[in-house]
Amino acid sequence: MKRHYWLIASIIALLAIGSAFAESRPINQLPMYGDREKNEAMKSADAAFIASIEKGGLSREDGAKQVIKSGWSYWAKRDITTAMLRFNQAWLLDPENGNAYHGFALVTSVRGGSPSEVERLFKLAVSKSKVDPVVFVDYGRFLWTQKQLEDSLVQLNKALRLSSTAFNARSNISFVHFLKGDFGNACNWAKDAQKNGDELERGYLEDMCRRAGKSGE
Repeated sequence: MKRHYWLIASIIALLAIGSAFAESRPINQLPMYGDREKNEAMKSADAAFIASIEKGGLSREDGAKQVIKSGWSYWAKRDITTAMLRFNQAWLLDPENGNAYHGFALVTSVRGGSPSEVERLFKLAVSKSKVDPVVFVDYGRFLWTQKQLEDSLVQLNKALRLSSTAFNARSNISFVHFLKGDFGNACNWAKDAQKNGDELERGYLEDMCRRAGKSGE
């Protein structure tokens, strides 16, 4: 899935900004509605939304999947306001779907949320039984931005256990080994990443293998 890779260049800087404006946002723009009490109008709107999903013949769980898919399509268009609305609606339908928390984590990160809050949301995401492998990839990437290299490898390897072709798991594992100064493993994982169709910066594989004294072929 390539829907979220536009944030890579900015995520580290944004995480350092903090969440000064979070409290000024409406509650439907806060993860899990900010755990705040809703007024009667909001509660009525929630009930009507849930009823509309069920009237359409969907269970709440299946409805949540559809709404999450819609959230990612808005995310791909960089409309994170609407994306967050959808992730909150999905959470309302099925709070056991970890992919909704994944959305919360990424939106919070690009809005300059604190690293501790982003990590809390990722932890909630991966604690759920219904969660896609890409969540572990993004969590692993986040962890290496925080210099938590061993923890990053744990999450990235979980992604591969869930799906042997998890997109960008191998490229991130390679980069973690690069950060650790282990160019041999960085080279080997970059080769595997290339075979898997992962994203690699141009010249990265050759550079890692050159540093390791290996062929990049």
